[in-house]
Amino acid sequence: MVGMGTARRIAAALVFAASTGTPAYAETIRNWPCEQPLAEHFVAEEVWGGALPAPLPQDWRADPAAGEVVAVAANPENPPAQGEDAIAALAGRLQADRQETLLAVYAGLLEQFDRLRGFVIEGVRDFIVRAKIIAEAVERSEGALAALPADGGAAVDEQRQGYLAALWSDERNLDDALEEAEFLCRRYGYLERKLRRLTGAIRDALAT
Repeated sequence: MVGMGTARRIAAALVFAASTGTPAYAETIRNWPCEQPLAEHFVAEEVWGGALPAPLPQDWRADPAAGEVVAVAANPENPPAQGEDAIAALAGRLQADRQETLLAVYAGLLEQFDRLRGFVIEGVRDFIVRAKIIAEAVERSEGALAALPADGGAAVDEQRQGYLAALWSDERNLDDALEEAEFLCRRYGYLERKLRRLTGAIRDALAT
């Protein structure tokens, strides 16, 4: 079941896309349907919660230990706690040079979560285009139904049933699209929450 708040935001974006001559892709930014604001990239200082203790490494992949933790922590199949454990375990093996390696982990997480967020954003954009197409089909079916004479005999009744069947099918497809958009919006928010938890684990490791 789609949440009412999200459904209203999605419907508003859909109505705008269906009623304007501007391509839906160009309007997605201004009609973002999710609760969290649209942002193409995570900002390192914003996620960290202030100034970084040192500049981020230019090539985090050059540190094999950091790369292994990033692979675990950024894996969509792994919960945040698993990534937190991997960060803590790495910090426990490091000595005085832990800052450089842990910041390499942070740089890797930012890059990987940017990539994951990009997939979600593209999914929402695809939804806007698909929903626009479905909305136009619904509008055509409704217009065709309204144009049929009230009493036109068997032939008109057969046409009416055909239009109604198409309308019901499109409405089901639209409901499915709304469900998908709701999931994508939740996924979008989850990525930020997970990244912030992992960032907190890195900050904690640096503080010990």
